[in-house]
Amino acid sequence: MEFRQLRYFIAVAEELHFGRAAKRLRMTGPPLSQQIQALERELGVELFVRGRHIELTAAGRAFLEQARCATEAANHAAQVAREVGGGTTRLRLGYPAAVASRCASMAVRLYRERFPETVLETVVGHTGTHLTALSARQLDVAFVLSGIRSEPAGRFRPLHPERFLVAMPKEHSLARLRAVRVEHLAREPVVLFPRALDPAVHDHLVVDVCGRAGVSLSVMLEATTLESSLAAVADGLGLAFTAESVVDLITVRGITFRPLVATVPALQVGVAWRRDTTSKAVQQILVILDELARGPRFPNRDSRAEHHNGHRHNGHRQGAARVTSS
Repeated sequence: MEFRQLRYFIAVAEELHFGRAAKRLRMTGPPLSQQIQALERELGVELFVRGRHIELTAAGRAFLEQARCATEAANHAAQVAREVGGGTTRLRLGYPAAVASRCASMAVRLYRERFPETVLETVVGHTGTHLTALSARQLDVAFVLSGIRSEPAGRFRPLHPERFLVAMPKEHSLARLRAVRVEHLAREPVVLFPRALDPAVHDHLVVDVCGRAGVSLSVMLEATTLESSLAAVADGLGLAFTAESVVDLITVRGITFRPLVATVPALQVGVAWRRDTTSKAVQQILVILDELARGPRFPNRDSRAEHHNGHRHNGHRQGAARVTSS
């Protein structure tokens, strides 16, 4: 089996049309068809059902998944070889979108200072997106959130806890309380992030915090950004959950925040990477994170929520504002 045959097969499988696949591969149809037939003979199975329309067989669908993994691994190996041979080191880092981790921002700053020759690419995103990108070898290391039921696959190193506050209109009845218990949310409409974006946050709030207390959340809206979530709260669509670390960085007119009392451990902000990574750059940033973990503790933010009454939202987060792709 030749590597080019895998590329040919993937193109046909994605296009489900030999003519379009041949055009995409910049070759003519007959040679492409011959290569696919040769691949099928070597494997001893049919990969496509040929007729008026082309479809993948069950064997073809299974082979497609593995073929993609093989080509991604080969491409990654080639990239690493080119970088090492050319003297260039690259680190692709997933930066957190849902929290404002000082550990993440300080690690990025220190890495740039110590290793200026390394090309550091930063991508701001949510945990779900980062974990998918790690599996696809599109990231080398990523800051993610992890809960008691959702530690990422691969390797994970916890850094610090992250608690959540409840965002609500200032005139809401719960705003008179110093803290919100889970039972208070039983009849309240809420705004949540979709689980695919931040599975740890979703499972922590819906299953661990509320589910264990016998409270079923009434989800009024799924918002994909912090801005849209808080805008929905300001418009009276429901309450929302906000990571404690971002509260000092946002102001929204008419919104206030209260601590959420939970009986389960807080989520952990941590760093994840693949088990099979041999990247020197990943090891370098892990060393920096170890140094930060051994250093002075960050200021305690337990009482911050009491001092946050609503103001106009400034539209920025610490992570997104300070980190840009290289």
